[in-house]
Amino acid sequence: MSYGKPAVSAGALFGAILLSAALSPATAQDVRIGCSLVQQYGGAEVSAVLDQVRSTVGESEANSLHAKYVGLRNDCSSNLSASRVVRLSPAMHRLLTEYGVNVHRFAVLQR
Repeated sequence: MSYGKPAVSAGALFGAILLSAALSPATAQDVRIGCSLVQQYGGAEVSAVLDQVRSTVGESEANSLHAKYVGLRNDCSSNLSASRVVRLSPAMHRLLTEYGVNVHRFAVLQR
């Protein structure tokens, strides 16, 4: 794993918790993320990305995204239709775009 830019080519994350380059909101955005994220990215990859962006997005957001990822991973082990809503700041949106992450690829429709 490279620690220049994350080998996951994604985050967080949030696992990404996650979005497209065309989307760069001025305000935080809520995205409902499904089990496809935890199937794509392991805990070590998510932690590595969050560690790298922590100084930019802040402890609170990084910790919140990690907690959402862990909760989603746990739920997905028994329910593949599980999801979590994550709030992504404009800074996190920019970082995800920089790392080539399209968060909406992991998004699920609101029920």
